Amino acid sequence: MIEFRLLGPLEVRRCGGSPSLGGLKQQTLLAYLCLHQNSQVSIDGLTEAIWGERAPASARKNVQLYVSRLRQLIGREHPTPRLVTTGGGYMLAAEPGAVDLDRCHGLWRLGRQHLQEGADERAGELFNEAIGLWRGPSLTGLAQTVVMQAEAARLEQLRITLLADYFEARLNVGQHADVIPDLVRLVALHPHQEELRRHLMLALWRSGQRHEALATYRQGYHLMVNELGIEPNRRLRLLHRAVLADGAEPALRPLAT
Repeated sequence: MIEFRLLGPLEVRRCGGSPSLGGLKQQTLLAYLCLHQNSQVSIDGLTEAIWGERAPASARKNVQLYVSRLRQLIGREHPTPRLVTTGGGYMLAAEPGAVDLDRCHGLWRLGRQHLQEGADERAGELFNEAIGLWRGPSLTGLAQTVVMQAEAARLEQLRITLLADYFEARLNVGQHADVIPDLVRLVALHPHQEELRRHLMLALWRSGQRHEALATYRQGYHLMVNELGIEPNRRLRLLHRAVLADGAEPALRPLAT
């Protein structure tokens, strides 16, 4: 089975090896098809992803050349995965799980289902497995156009959401003290991610560090107001009020998706 890896530097794993994927433009084409696995991508869409607004006159021929080279790389001995020519473009036809992003989404959805049902320990295991698919920043070196930059940002937001759900599950099973160091690091790296900040506040409060929890909120409040011009979201504000009163925790399960 051929495995396509997007969650880190682009890789194709085949029979234990990683063949060369050619130049950056050819890699960008493959990455974009993987991002839209089993969906038709037009030649115009591929051109925009590869060159942006500076596509050469030879762009269409170059796309055809890249697809031909990638077909040789993938091979034709299995029904899938394969690069299919469609009416107006191309499609990566692949079975479930051939692309690591597809596996990640599957684990995330299943983990969220368990989280909604209160099966927090199992949810944490699934989220942790999904997080483990990341090998580094996604689309390294390939985010050269507005389209690919948006795709890289989307993947990074997925990773952060997974992390937030993972810590939600760990907090729900009482591991508040254990998660504080990781949450401190993550909030410093992603200061505008409100769910991570909320988890850190809750972990600190449950660990008897009420003043630190309040300081974490104040820092986030000033960042949101001064840099983004908005106040923290409702979940964060409710927790802040509870910490201020040193009363009962707000009864908020993860939001349905």
